[in-house]
Amino acid sequence: MRTLVLAAMLAGLPAQAALADDRDASEKAESEIVFHTTEAAKKAGFPFSKAVEADGWIFLSGELGIKEGSGLVPGGIAPETRQTMLNIRQTLADQGLGMDRIVKCTAFLADMAEWPAFNTVYKEFFKDNYPARSALGASGLALNARVEIECIARR
Repeated sequence: MRTLVLAAMLAGLPAQAALADDRDASEKAESEIVFHTTEAAKKAGFPFSKAVEADGWIFLSGELGIKEGSGLVPGGIAPETRQTMLNIRQTLADQGLGMDRIVKCTAFLADMAEWPAFNTVYKEFFKDNYPARSALGASGLALNARVEIECIARR
């Protein structure tokens, strides 16, 4: 803030102008947060948004291998990972974005021994560049899922 005031004074502007500009920027930043959800999520009463956008960054909630209307897909880690990635792709598409806009993913696996099978499917969803990624083993995931993935994308 001192830098803004000093810059304003050097430019021959009153310090109050710099402070007002700083407040305007701060108020604008607050108004740029958008919460994205679906009617199905609202109806189910889920206490989270599918995605939240702030200043061009899209933060996706953890996604499971759920197929709408039928629950968790059967068959273990590979089908669940595939459905999870399809769900992530759809959430991004709803915002006019593709998988190439993902910059970071975090994967939660119920069993780290399933890491190779997870990776095989995960790689199918990216062309040349992979997002930064972290992974960890979890002692339990919602709905007894084998995998949950959350991502951050940039508009």
